[in-house]
Amino acid sequence: MMKSNLSRLAGDVYPRRKLYLAVWPLLLILSVVISSCAQEYKLRGTPYNPVIPAPPIQGIKQDGTPFDLTSLQGRVKVIFFGYTFCPDVCPLTLANMKGVYEMLKEEERAQTAFIFITVDPERDTPERLAAYVSAFNPAFYGVHIPEDELTRVKKEYGVYAEKNTQVASQSAADYLVDHTAFVYIIDKRNNLREIFAHDAPKADIAADISYLARE
Repeated sequence: MMKSNLSRLAGDVYPRRKLYLAVWPLLLILSVVISSCAQEYKLRGTPYNPVIPAPPIQGIKQDGTPFDLTSLQGRVKVIFFGYTFCPDVCPLTLANMKGVYEMLKEEERAQTAFIFITVDPERDTPERLAAYVSAFNPAFYGVHIPEDELTRVKKEYGVYAEKNTQVASQSAADYLVDHTAFVYIIDKRNNLREIFAHDAPKADIAADISYLARE
């Protein structure tokens, strides 16, 4: 009788053990997937902590029409301050942004605005901005801001930009502008989220734009 009971018990245990061994790998994979999905995305630039509203920016686009940052709510904004006569940093940055744009999916591009703001409004007319910016990507914005308003914008974004007329070989009209070179990322709700160095890896910037476009 005892032997019969043991046999029945063994018959109950072994199928359950086989089922456990079969299901366990699937449960393990599922737990890893859930854990990965639950991990919070970490931005790859230098984040604003806490996040702050993006200071207002108003000016004139390269086609002569008004520009207002708030009109781009619902899109991720990528902003860079520079000038068209810049010999090195600015063209390199715009080339980098062109590469970032090309890494985005079509639907992500539609949700992103790349904005080049001149810190040299004296020479960078909207017409000149049109020729310069479109040489990198016709979809990019070139924005001219009057000098007095630009002073406020620079201060609120922490941008340094001053004429450098100390080079003896340069005339008063042929000057350089010393300026900081950061790329600002603003989310769909017009909050400043992070900044990148102008030469940051394209893949890092594109990855963050993709994430913010899905938010």
